[in-house]
Amino acid sequence: MLGNVGTILLRVVVLCVLCLVGCNRNSYECIERTEREVPNFFGKPGTHTTVDYVLLHSGHKIYATCDFETINNLDPKAGCGLRPLRNYYCTMSQNGKALSDLRCIDANGGNVYLYVSKKE
Repeated sequence: MLGNVGTILLRVVVLCVLCLVGCNRNSYECIERTEREVPNFFGKPGTHTTVDYVLLHSGHKIYATCDFETINNLDPKAGCGLRPLRNYYCTMSQNGKALSDLRCIDANGGNVYLYVSKKE
């Protein structure tokens, strides 16, 4: 029916489509970043910085927070370094035992741990 060339071409097209779908599965675009001061935990005096993000993934907006106070407990080398208008590789916690809801890799290769509050 298709012949050898047609079959090979069809396989190449299917492989390319599968690669594109798989590559974009963990791509999150940072569309908004806002830093704010919040009260310290457990009645400690003072405040600390959190960063609120809006990420776009598969047509959905993900609202998440990175907390400078807790990331040092998770990973001393972690930060809150996602920047707007850039895409990042992120993975969602699947088993509920992860250190955060969403872990992303920033432009320097460091971990960014996010706590998701809403998905639209």
